[in-house]
Amino acid sequence: MATPGFPLTRDLAAALAGLRPGDLGAAATQRAQIAFLDTLAVIAAGLSEPAVAALARTLGADGGAGPAHLSARDRALVLGTAAHALDLDDVAFGGHVSAVLVPAILALLPALPQPVEGRRVLLAYAAGYEAWAEVSSRETTLYHAKGAHPTGLLGPIGAAAAAAQLWQLTAGQTAQALGIAASLGAGLTVNFGTMTKPFHAGRAAEAGVFAADLARHGLTAASDALEAWNGFLQVHSPQGAVDLTRPLGLAGGALRLAGIAPSVKRFPVCYAAHRAIDAALALHAAGGFDPDALSRIEILISPRHSATLRYDAPQTVAEARFSLEFAVCTALLTGQVGLAQLQAGWLADPQLRRLMARCARRLSDSADPVLEGFAAFDQVTLHRDGAAPLPSPEVARALGHADLPLNPDQIAAKLADCLAQAGGLPPASQVSAAVARLADPSGTAEALAQVAAAFLALGLPAAPCPSTAGAAAHGPSR
Repeated sequence: MATPGFPLTRDLAAALAGLRPGDLGAAATQRAQIAFLDTLAVIAAGLSEPAVAALARTLGADGGAGPAHLSARDRALVLGTAAHALDLDDVAFGGHVSAVLVPAILALLPALPQPVEGRRVLLAYAAGYEAWAEVSSRETTLYHAKGAHPTGLLGPIGAAAAAAQLWQLTAGQTAQALGIAASLGAGLTVNFGTMTKPFHAGRAAEAGVFAADLARHGLTAASDALEAWNGFLQVHSPQGAVDLTRPLGLAGGALRLAGIAPSVKRFPVCYAAHRAIDAALALHAAGGFDPDALSRIEILISPRHSATLRYDAPQTVAEARFSLEFAVCTALLTGQVGLAQLQAGWLADPQLRRLMARCARRLSDSADPVLEGFAAFDQVTLHRDGAAPLPSPEVARALGHADLPLNPDQIAAKLADCLAQAGGLPPASQVSAAVARLADPSGTAEALAQVAAAFLALGLPAAPCPSTAGAAAHGPSR
């Protein structure tokens, strides 16, 4: 059967391979830097999570010791899993873009000819972002609709594009990398609320690095792997409806990163809950209610997001990250939903559990005109016996969304907070300086590579011998 439309795989690869650091522009440069800062922050906070500990034990099971013995693929796997472990990483195009791209780039830095130009690193991020967006935007329905996790599915394609840019592969090699990566994506939403969910991001980063490396060494793939009738887009489409006629985005000459920024997350829970959290925070700030006197807490949310937030009575912290009731009631009671609240002790709090039991979800029949899967707005309404209902503001965009971005001070505060979760890491000033250096025309990625090495050393200390690995089977708790 003939391939419909135009040669997407080939044309996208040619456009990506033709990018140069001078193509970045001010907006894309700044957004790539914010993505690195934010992702380094969430990696730092996620390094001590059980999912990373499980990887450390697995990678050290042969008796090897520490990060010095890791391949670039393994480094990408660990850093990507850490980046997504707390669900505090940014979002774009239905997935967690930076949690895949940044770890893939960091993992490759030691394997590249030195010195690595700083702007080339930022361009690699922009190239990966472009590839992810190009493929994602041709699907008319979010992959979540059929239970697929876009981060695991699209991530290898984006990471392969980023790696291809770092290695400066030819257009032909880049096409092969994209084709290989198209066969490597996976991830099921049924695993949300488990350690496998952050593993999706780590696996995607690893797969993208592997795909580009294989292409670099001559492994081949179909030249129409993305657009063929039995290629990536058609096979994974929830409804079999994809756009294979729209011109290539880069044909217009501008990187998508220059026009569309990732949305930065403020809370370490699924992004589907963030608008409802902002609504609950507004009620908390206004006050005027007694939590114990509430008879019902009504939460208006989209059907898609309600299904994603599947745990109405979470039993673990991992499940709490996907609980609308936990997120809203935590915001109502404490005025914050942060790393301090995502703890077993708070999850077991009697007042919190009583309040969660009084929550009722109401599914919105009004859709956001731009954001697929979102309601026109989310809202929390408090019901009290003998008193009028108390509604929150209607929240159409969470603070941190690309339409309502955080300011530099808020981003810096998030970085500092995340770095404070673990000892032995470089200070925020050093991390910020390493990222700032990337935009300098004469800057290199040496300082960034040193930061990444420090992170890996914390997440992967000298591995235990196989005979003692089982003693740490439950990993560290936070």
